[in-house]
Amino acid sequence: MLTVAQVDAFHTRGYVVVRGFLSESEIASYTEEAETLVNHCYELGDIVSKWGCVVEPFGCGYLDSIPHLARTTQHSYLATRAQITSAPALCTLSKYGMCARQLLEPSSVVLLNEQYVVKPPRSKAAFDWHQDVLYFKEEQREHRIVSVWTPLCDVREENGTVLVDPFPDSLRPGVYPRGPEPIAVEMDAGCALFMDGRLRHCSGANTSREFRTAYMPQFSSGQISDDNGLTALAVPVNSD
Repeated sequence: MLTVAQVDAFHTRGYVVVRGFLSESEIASYTEEAETLVNHCYELGDIVSKWGCVVEPFGCGYLDSIPHLARTTQHSYLATRAQITSAPALCTLSKYGMCARQLLEPSSVVLLNEQYVVKPPRSKAAFDWHQDVLYFKEEQREHRIVSVWTPLCDVREENGTVLVDPFPDSLRPGVYPRGPEPIAVEMDAGCALFMDGRLRHCSGANTSREFRTAYMPQFSSGQISDDNGLTALAVPVNSD
């Protein structure tokens, strides 16, 4: 659960870092799942050129089929995710979900997406400056978004941690000029970087000798859909 000070910092700057967010056992569970999915992806192609360093539990082809209800109900989501491993999904809906509800406030908060972001050793792969909300059409932006970037190893600039450009004015988020001094968010494994969907951020290359893996669930204040239906997930974080 986030403190009042952490919630206030998030709304003021567009982000907040929570140190020691995951326990050692939770880090191990997410790491085990990441390795399982990444090994599967490597069987199909290079993690950078084919997958763009992004591995989604429901989008990488590891599961033969995904019921529609797995995208919209807790019970089916958890049952389907358990085919990979069960512990991470429970943590995502409970621990992460509770914090997302604090930041987004309404009771209709849903899990929108989840992914592992994996940069191989000495890779040039990087993510340019962007805002997560801009991945959605303008008419889909009525719901606010929170992304929770969680490194599963210690992250520094040399292995491609996230750089953020804080809101200069919390009353006008998303329309601010680029700041002169982006902040490199250096964290130990299991810390969590909560980011408003309007926050500008990027990450550099991993020049280290080890894989750099982060888990990032995203939550929204309601279902996001288009004429073809849901754009991603809409799993309630409270109850079915």
